[in-house]
Amino acid sequence: MKVIFVSDMDGTLTPARLSMSEEFAEFFGNFLTNRTFYIVSGSDYKKIQEQIPSKIISQISGIFASLGNEFYSQGKLVHQNNFEPEKSLLKKLENYRCTTAYPFKLFSNYIEIRVGMVNFSVLGRDCSPEDRERYNLWDKQNGERERIAFDLAKNYPSYDISIGGNISIDIVPHGFGKDQVATRLRKNHPEEKIIFLGDRVMAGGNDYAIAQRLLTLGNAEIFAVDGPEATIAILRSMA
Repeated sequence: MKVIFVSDMDGTLTPARLSMSEEFAEFFGNFLTNRTFYIVSGSDYKKIQEQIPSKIISQISGIFASLGNEFYSQGKLVHQNNFEPEKSLLKKLENYRCTTAYPFKLFSNYIEIRVGMVNFSVLGRDCSPEDRERYNLWDKQNGERERIAFDLAKNYPSYDISIGGNISIDIVPHGFGKDQVATRLRKNHPEEKIIFLGDRVMAGGNDYAIAQRLLTLGNAEIFAVDGPEATIAILRSMA
């Protein structure tokens, strides 16, 4: 039976917002030979290009960027979804930023409007890896992103809210999340087994919706990982 692979990027194929390691790229390039492999990420295509070597991108069957709201094949945009977030939502995000209890430095680029989605980070995406890790540890202890996600879901029921990566929250209209990728892949590959790898497949994580949708559609297997090393171990067992 032919197998289709689909994987998250940050925290799965690469460290969060960092480039793929040379060791991973060497193994991965060999693994991709004669295999169908897709990437699905909350990042836009430009950020994916910054983290994944161009040689690897050329071997990937397709890239679903911005939670699947952009699809690229061989570097060419095939389709995209768009929406305009309402001003009240953006104002609420500004308020979370102004009232955060986080006691350390904040950075710019905290509201990022991407194709089909909004990515919000109280910390700000223009932070160093050290500040990213500091906020992530603080958030695990204080639950700020969980509280914000709960409040957004209550006030904006027409949106899907999920916690993404180490510092951010993804906000999309219903139907614009990663689960749309599962539907598209099953339509294009009706008979094949689909294997998904992601680091946030738990409820509330931004891999949860696609994992659950794949299981509902059937003939799928989900692997939860806690970093690229775990991903390599799983892929090696299948090589």
